[in-house]
Amino acid sequence: METTNLHILGGGPAGLTAGYYAKKHGVNFTIFEAGKHAGGNCRTLKIKGTDCKFRVLPSGDFRFDTGAHRFHDKDPEVTKEVRTLLGNNLLRVEAPSEIFFKGKFYRFPLLPSDLTQKLETKTLLKIAWEQLHNNREKYAENFGEFAINQYGKTLAERFLLNYSEKLWGQPPYNLSTAIAGNRLKGLDLGSFLRSAVLGPPRNPNHLDGSFYYPKYGIGMISDKLCEFIGKGHIQLQHRISRLIHKDGKIERIVLNDDIEIQAATVINTLPLTLSIRMLEPPPPSELRAVADGIKYRHLVLCVFCLNRDALSPNASLYFPDEEFPFTRLYEPKNRSIEMAPKGQTVIVLELPCYSDDAVWNMPEAALQTEVWEALQRVKPLLREEVIHYQTYKLPFAYPVLEVGFEERITRLVQYFETFENLYLTGRSSLFRYLHLHDLFKAGKEVIAKIANA
Repeated sequence: METTNLHILGGGPAGLTAGYYAKKHGVNFTIFEAGKHAGGNCRTLKIKGTDCKFRVLPSGDFRFDTGAHRFHDKDPEVTKEVRTLLGNNLLRVEAPSEIFFKGKFYRFPLLPSDLTQKLETKTLLKIAWEQLHNNREKYAENFGEFAINQYGKTLAERFLLNYSEKLWGQPPYNLSTAIAGNRLKGLDLGSFLRSAVLGPPRNPNHLDGSFYYPKYGIGMISDKLCEFIGKGHIQLQHRISRLIHKDGKIERIVLNDDIEIQAATVINTLPLTLSIRMLEPPPPSELRAVADGIKYRHLVLCVFCLNRDALSPNASLYFPDEEFPFTRLYEPKNRSIEMAPKGQTVIVLELPCYSDDAVWNMPEAALQTEVWEALQRVKPLLREEVIHYQTYKLPFAYPVLEVGFEERITRLVQYFETFENLYLTGRSSLFRYLHLHDLFKAGKEVIAKIANA
């Protein structure tokens, strides 16, 4: 007989953090995950040396994450929780990132002293003039306007607007200012002049090369959450098919099309667009139309295991130029040496796309050729250095924050909030670009609401 008091839909990081705090509060719960493994898009995958396609080397395993994940110390309470889970396996990492643009590597976040060394004098004067005349307080209706207001047209066009269009699949003037981060703070006329005359500051406070990372990959956090939660609370390969509601409550949950259970309290972490389609009876047609208009970006990962010590010293390399099909390259070994065997490395290239894009539907061999040829224009590799190649697809990797998305999402979220026993949390369900520390905090908050209801 079903005795669970709480059903958590989705076993990604949002669902696992909710389960973590539910366990701490003594709430009886079950997590339903459609896949064979919990962790969602926050997992670490492993390729054994004996499984490599091109050559079998007895050296060991290659590990890589489903994304260039890192853990930032933004919330002391959350950091304490993660330290408790991982102990000495949570490493402090100092690894800068770079942008590859027009054949040159630039520090990222952008460092004025680096720019003064690599850009032409004419371009530097143009940037300085724009910095002097920037109107950072001017209202911007979209990210394109925001980027130009903040950093000037020259910097924005070289390093921001082009990359954002590749990443989100939309022109920057169609994107909300909500996608703007603070990774270029510190770029103003004063910092340019100081860097040009005095050189780089010893401790530039706007750099982003310092973060935490688990010894054996970001998936360790998901794995430790699962250990704490306990296998009995996680039902794998249980896909949510329908959410049957009545009188303002989710009454029943249908799993794998034919398993029906009574619902008590429900936490939903699934993408909004999927959740709307699961409701029975269906929501009003205007809400379904709103859901049909919002987008999620998918991600294809191209993975190369290499018989060389390293490709670069960077945490990540970014590629704003259109000539490269990928937006980012990350080398897990630069986060932890345990991510690849000694003398070898693994690199992962991210290709964002929509489900109807050629990249998402391209045969693996053709995609490998395209990515390999582009990679040769960055840092040439020899064919004999490749031990293994593989692609992985991550659907619904992140929400696309278009101009006006807030109003549309608010309508959908408010509709779900009319169900008195349903709670939303997580990146996909709330349509917010949340990070790991945010998800821990959100999980704690949603369980506190339920416990105090």
